[in-house]
Amino acid sequence: MSAARPRVTYVLPDKLGGVVSIVSDLLRHGNRDAFELDAVLVDPLLGIDARFGGTLPADRQSTLAHSLPVENLYAVLARLHRLIDPGPGILVANDWLELALAESTDLGQGVVQILHGDYDYYYDLARRHAGVVDRFVTYSQAMYRNLLQVLPERAADIRYLPYGIAIPETPRRPAAGPLRLVFCGRLDPQKGVGDLPKIAARLEARGDAVTWTIVGDGPDGPALRREWTAPNVTWTGALSHERAVEVVGQHDVLVLPTRAEGFSVALLEAMASGVVPVVSAIETGMGEVVNPSTGCLAPVGDIDGFAAGISGLVGDRPRFERMSAAARETVSARFDIRERSRDYDALYAEILAQPRPKLRPARVSYGSRLDRPWFPNPLVRVVRTPLRWWRLRRARPEAR
Repeated sequence: MSAARPRVTYVLPDKLGGVVSIVSDLLRHGNRDAFELDAVLVDPLLGIDARFGGTLPADRQSTLAHSLPVENLYAVLARLHRLIDPGPGILVANDWLELALAESTDLGQGVVQILHGDYDYYYDLARRHAGVVDRFVTYSQAMYRNLLQVLPERAADIRYLPYGIAIPETPRRPAAGPLRLVFCGRLDPQKGVGDLPKIAARLEARGDAVTWTIVGDGPDGPALRREWTAPNVTWTGALSHERAVEVVGQHDVLVLPTRAEGFSVALLEAMASGVVPVVSAIETGMGEVVNPSTGCLAPVGDIDGFAAGISGLVGDRPRFERMSAAARETVSARFDIRERSRDYDALYAEILAQPRPKLRPARVSYGSRLDRPWFPNPLVRVVRTPLRWWRLRRARPEAR
């Protein structure tokens, strides 16, 4: 039975990171007088990313577990379809699987795609599924400009809607002693984590007193821990979102030598607590909130630039405290989730009031010849499982 209120269903990867944080806040602060708010977590059983595995503040939460690419894609899409209420509403797509469902099935609902990074991956998804997407959401100005270039004919449907975060009631507490540095994120090359011990070495050579806390884990974690064994480094491993925000807020400086971002959730959450950012000067998002009054920008991969930025804060605590207050004020004024969630609610209401005609359902452009609606899923699994094992063995001869 469909609810009297239309449903907004967020489909998202069951993976720790910024997407879960953003959707969680939108669910918590969404307009429940106007909408039922649902969440479907997509759990790739063959994936290697750290799972979220928690409870979202949704009216209804469900999980789609799948074994792609071993399974028949259409069998997985059918299971996803059963988790989405058939009544009027909005499907909020955060990745490819739900867009493939909208492509292959007439859901009778509006579709919103949120682009979560300034990567070809998200722009390609927007281009591929433009026919079934009612509105595209970009949350940095650079992503907005780039998507306009990709889909100029859809300019009226591309929106710049910054997401919001919960603003802590109290800021970080100043502390005497070494400046407390923190990195928060996935330990992988994209985040530039290999630069962290090099920056630490430059600071040590300068004689700057600092401590480091590394929040998160990932594929580069084991090697980084073996390389970086200094006594002033603490490793927390992967934490829940709530705990990670708490830990970051107990520090002074966020160090983020990332190579690519959408619009970093960790950056905004750190600044909201008064933690001063020293981050890569990438186009998407950083310069929208980080300037000489709120933090430091350094060229990507510039070890000396990062060390100089941190060292300047170590040597001038009054300046640092002014920047801390300005960072918190900037985020509080522009990214309070209580304000930003209203923009998303208004977008959903707009789509429901003026639905856009969709293309007829089509065969999705994913998978292989075994991905057909009429192929039994057990048969596809029987064929693909040994093929996958054989390919993995060829790719990793050391496993033989």
